[in-house]
Amino acid sequence: MLRFLTIFTLLFCFAFINVRAAEKPEKDVRIKSRGSLSYNKREAKIKVYIEGVRLDMDYMRRNMRFADFVNDPAVADVHIIINNRVSGSGGMVYSLMYNNLTFENFSDFTITCTTLADDTNEEERQKLKDALSLGLMPFVNQTKASDQLSFRYRGDVEPGQVEIVEDPWRNWTFRADVSGRVNLEESKKNYNYSFYGRADKVTEDIRIRNNARRSVNTQKYTTEGEEYRSDNTSTYASSSTVKSLSSRWSTGLFGSFYNSNYRNTKYSVSVKPAVEYNIFPWDVSDRKVFTIAYYIGPEWMKYYEESIYDKMEESLWEQSLRLDLQIVQTWGEVKAGLNATNYMHDWTKNRITFDTDLSVRIIRGLSVRMGFTVENVHDQIYLPKGEISLEDVLLNKVQLPSSFEVGANVGIRVQFGSIYNNIVNNRM
Repeated sequence: MLRFLTIFTLLFCFAFINVRAAEKPEKDVRIKSRGSLSYNKREAKIKVYIEGVRLDMDYMRRNMRFADFVNDPAVADVHIIINNRVSGSGGMVYSLMYNNLTFENFSDFTITCTTLADDTNEEERQKLKDALSLGLMPFVNQTKASDQLSFRYRGDVEPGQVEIVEDPWRNWTFRADVSGRVNLEESKKNYNYSFYGRADKVTEDIRIRNNARRSVNTQKYTTEGEEYRSDNTSTYASSSTVKSLSSRWSTGLFGSFYNSNYRNTKYSVSVKPAVEYNIFPWDVSDRKVFTIAYYIGPEWMKYYEESIYDKMEESLWEQSLRLDLQIVQTWGEVKAGLNATNYMHDWTKNRITFDTDLSVRIIRGLSVRMGFTVENVHDQIYLPKGEISLEDVLLNKVQLPSSFEVGANVGIRVQFGSIYNNIVNNRM
């Protein structure tokens, strides 16, 4: 375990050093070699390449005719990368990162766009269109397309006035969801329903999250006049408070409750203080994040059936170390995480999880996306003692013992042909 952690930490550091070293030279060489400084406006429209969050590009083409949208960053004037994160009110905060490729007198910059939780799809795409257009204006101003632009201010506040907004909810947001699904056949029936509730408060200095979920899944099978039934129920609730200490340090307190008959757990209650350090300042988290977090605290457990260690209930101390890396660049995106957890009374009762998601543009027109998750599992102390019947296995009633879990996916995209086609035609 220690060797695995050491190797992975070195790989993280190597990736971080190479990214930091490569960022500035790449930017300088690119602009210097392709840039052109001129007081004469360009005849052609600016060429824009967008990636990241999926947009309604037909809508953008119709309403942003001052730009040509291309499907290859190698021929673009501006490369825009869009990320999004959930805001404290339940809406989305989009980060639009403008990477200048051909204008020597402009630097890269980022603007944000915020949508509300109850915005419709139409309202969301209008806000994104307006934000994209606003960020492109400095570049459009260098082309003759700027002569055809006009602007209108739709606000009611007079210039110089400051609108003071009072929030009666004091930054608290609440959400509740109820869902259900039924699938009926002559010899098979499936019922599934779930409840979810959330109460959050987010400010610049503190973040409070409260979540609760209850799910029930019932399956019934009938064969040769006999009925077989499986009921899987689970309940999960958590509460956390995180305090910002500086531009890199944070501390918090996490509490949780868990119940699942599938995992032979009548209840599991834990309380864990934690500390986190981000290698990069949080104000650049839309481009790069490298966090190291440590959690430690007690956990109280009670089981439906006697466990494989002859326990009906027990209280143990648990610790976790979590490393997360995310890098967003014009060549692609890398996400990776390593989580190591163990019970402190016996370090052999542990779990190590490594997950990664990689999306990289190899050459013009060729992109590769891959991801995988690997878990080394040695902490299933909740497994019931005794034999597991074939009926329980087939009906998926109980968790089976396993020392590992592996998942992987890979995809390749090849694209070629016209890169300037901005025609919109949705017939048939």
